Amino acid sequence: MPGALERFWRATDLTPEMIGDPEARVSPAQFCVAWAEAARLSGEPALALRIAESIPQGAFGVVEYVCRSAPTLHEALRQWVRYLGILDDSVEVGLVDLGADVAFRVIAESEAPAPASHELCFAMMLLNAQRVTGTRLRPSAVRFTHRVPAAVLGRYRELFGADVRFGATRTELVFAKTALDTPLTTADPNLHAILLPTAEEKLGRSAAGPPLTDQVRRALRVALSSDDAQLVGVARRLGMTARSLQRRLQDEGTSFQSLRDETRRTLADRYLGQGLSVAEISFLLGFSEPSAFFRAFKRWTGLTPIERRATLHAGAPAS
Repeated sequence: MPGALERFWRATDLTPEMIGDPEARVSPAQFCVAWAEAARLSGEPALALRIAESIPQGAFGVVEYVCRSAPTLHEALRQWVRYLGILDDSVEVGLVDLGADVAFRVIAESEAPAPASHELCFAMMLLNAQRVTGTRLRPSAVRFTHRVPAAVLGRYRELFGADVRFGATRTELVFAKTALDTPLTTADPNLHAILLPTAEEKLGRSAAGPPLTDQVRRALRVALSSDDAQLVGVARRLGMTARSLQRRLQDEGTSFQSLRDETRRTLADRYLGQGLSVAEISFLLGFSEPSAFFRAFKRWTGLTPIERRATLHAGAPAS
């Protein structure tokens, strides 16, 4: 559909630059709007299934590889539950013991639900489970609380190979415990042990701040070194207008000036600890002259750069 992609970006307030950032996070509201707009523009009621079938291996980074290197399907599911927050921290999921079965269940829905995203998640989980076990694994049951047109029910049943119920009381993907004992052909205990610390680190960082705020921090770290840390330049890096960036940051409870000061102060502390001169730090942080950096640092910390360097060398905590 000509112009569909441009209409999608306008409707969602997203940009290709933001989506291309591997560390980017999309807010629940944006995610909800993006799903609705993608379905509307594509005219495909089972869009989630088509996406699931076309997602390339490795698209979910360390989370996917932690799961693929696990010893069994059950352990892979446990890892998916633990580290899903790296990819999406707006939904709470869990594994629920049902006796002979285990349910991968949505425990708490997002504040801005995107029901089709659960279809995508379940379809992707099943397809990947089949690949890593080398079996035609089938779930015991598939349940969604939302509804879809009756005309497409057959497509869901064909992909899942099970009865798929919409309008259920819970959203869950259910497997027999015996099926979850299946070993993975991709199991690699050495790789698994290497990946777990990385996954833990990413999980700890995933809730560091609102989506756009984090992206602006990353853009500023790059922009400061290239002397382009002004509002217009950073907005351009994110594919946005300066006005839109200011508005979005205000919605997240901050401002561009506050983030730039915060980033400069953090980097200044690092550079002072590394022994760089005041002139060098001033240049790296994009100040017009060392005296401007000197005044700004005094305003941020109550100390001069020289005094702060002394406290760092003495092992004092950051102020």
